[in-house]
Amino acid sequence: MEKSRIESQEELWEFIDGCTLLGVGGGGNPEEGFKALSDALNEKGPIEWIDVDQVDDDAISLCIFLMGSTAPLTEEKIKKKNQLGLTTWKYPLNLANAVQEWENYTGKKADIIIPLEVGGSNMPVPMAVAKKLGKTIVDGDYAGRAIPEIFQISLMLEEVPFWPAASVDKYGNICIIKEAISLSVAERIGKYLSEVAFGSTGLAGFPITGKQLKRLLVRGSVSQAYKLGKVLKRVREGKENLRQALEKERAKLLFKGKVTKKEWKDEEGYYIGFHTLDGDDEFKGEKARIFFKNENHIVWKDGNYLASSPDLICCIRPDTVKPVRNEEIEIGSYLEVYGFSCNPIMQRKEVMDRLCPRYFGFELDYEPLKP
Repeated sequence: MEKSRIESQEELWEFIDGCTLLGVGGGGNPEEGFKALSDALNEKGPIEWIDVDQVDDDAISLCIFLMGSTAPLTEEKIKKKNQLGLTTWKYPLNLANAVQEWENYTGKKADIIIPLEVGGSNMPVPMAVAKKLGKTIVDGDYAGRAIPEIFQISLMLEEVPFWPAASVDKYGNICIIKEAISLSVAERIGKYLSEVAFGSTGLAGFPITGKQLKRLLVRGSVSQAYKLGKVLKRVREGKENLRQALEKERAKLLFKGKVTKKEWKDEEGYYIGFHTLDGDDEFKGEKARIFFKNENHIVWKDGNYLASSPDLICCIRPDTVKPVRNEEIEIGSYLEVYGFSCNPIMQRKEVMDRLCPRYFGFELDYEPLKP
């Protein structure tokens, strides 16, 4: 049976590495995730999670997450940010404040905190908030990976509304989203609030019961991240080969090589672009192209489809055996690109239609990753 608790700083870093890997190029800054969860560990003791089947049916579950762009700030934006007085953080752990604002507004108490997605900060920070506020952590999230838009999640199987929701950014700006006419509009509202903060805002929403949670959760993602982090550690210690170790975890090597071109833009709060790689070893003479919108969504080899969302496309630096986020990738970066099959719940039409290549504007059909 997999261990369901983190007791040390070393174990914490293993977990963060696994979360970053499953963040498929996005999912937030792992340094921020480590700090938040480390503080919670030091203040409150071991970080523990339970199976969702142990949750009471009438418990209230609240989803918390950061929304915003991961694109680097231009000098012009930094200047504007300073002019507006956005220089000092009032709420470093703003997701905790978002929970409290939601509870104050609704008059209800959340029993369970669920991360929207997996990522270097976007899973650990909600877990840290849950630990600090005395809420239950369960083994799962709503995507099994990181995603750019809030409706690309398993909750769409039952069209769960996002509202009422609370938004709190680190600088102290607080808003309540009482209602929206659609999830797409709610997404735009959240993105605009994050643009005001020149980065991200913390949101609390998608309230559901424990009974619904048992139907809709992407189960096992916390344990999966922890296990994969331990695998990467063994590789760094020279105990296993990276490719062989990940293949044991049902990953597939899609490509390896050097980044020769990077194209990107910051558009409506999303970090969008392409990475082009020249192949090495068995991929020598071949080229790969990866499309990302915050996270990786499609990879081609010599113009031919290899894999796409909702399956996971993950980049690792083999020299450090560390997962790499898209904003860290530069021309000259040497990467190995791995694919993982998504959780089956993410292949359901209600979810997949919002996360497949056609949703992102490409005339391609999703094909499940082949072993």
